[in-house]
Amino acid sequence: RRQFRRHYRLLDAGGVCRWYDEEAVLWCDPNGQPQWVEGMLRDVTQAPLPGGVRLADVPRAHTLVELEFHLPAPYLQADALARTMQRLHLPMPALGFGTLRGYLRGFIDLVFEHQGRWFVLDWKSNHLGDAPADYADAGLQRAMAQHGYHLQALIYALALQRHLRQRLPDYRHAQHFGGVLYLFVRGVRPAWMQPPGHAAGALLLRPELDKLQTLSDLLDGQREPGA
Repeated sequence: RRQFRRHYRLLDAGGVCRWYDEEAVLWCDPNGQPQWVEGMLRDVTQAPLPGGVRLADVPRAHTLVELEFHLPAPYLQADALARTMQRLHLPMPALGFGTLRGYLRGFIDLVFEHQGRWFVLDWKSNHLGDAPADYADAGLQRAMAQHGYHLQALIYALALQRHLRQRLPDYRHAQHFGGVLYLFVRGVRPAWMQPPGHAAGALLLRPELDKLQTLSDLLDGQREPGA
């Protein structure tokens, strides 16, 4: 789904190739095989994540990849959404639209179930720095605030909630919702850990039920609280 543009291939004297673009740097061996990709996937799937899970331990039957969703938004105003986020004490940059009449459509990178709880996982390729500390909690929180990922997390959590309510007759937020995992893959490395013992580059958000209801009401066109 993500397409990289403006690729440049360079060969050094040792035959090592590098792909440069806006998002990633791919290293290849002399035969042109992107070995680092295999290593990165191994690191990510083996990493201990918040919530006490490793992706390698999640059976494929318990996953949904690129889950598409449509959230009706008959009359959503950007300024009303900004005020709502402020009331929820969640940072968000300026929005680039006025009024939306229609639907919010998106794709969730990965949904998975672990020990009876359902999680959203979103991959991020942001370059936050070159040291473990850059991918610790403070650095991740800065990136979340700068890019508006808190709003994305709320939207994804609401989409998952509506999905599960249609499929689990006894769905309970406290029992079945695991949270929204953000995985900044450039910082997920075996030796890079952060307290209390999970991988650097990983952040778990668990929006409360009342916050999801507030966003749901706003999307449904109900009056803003305090408006």
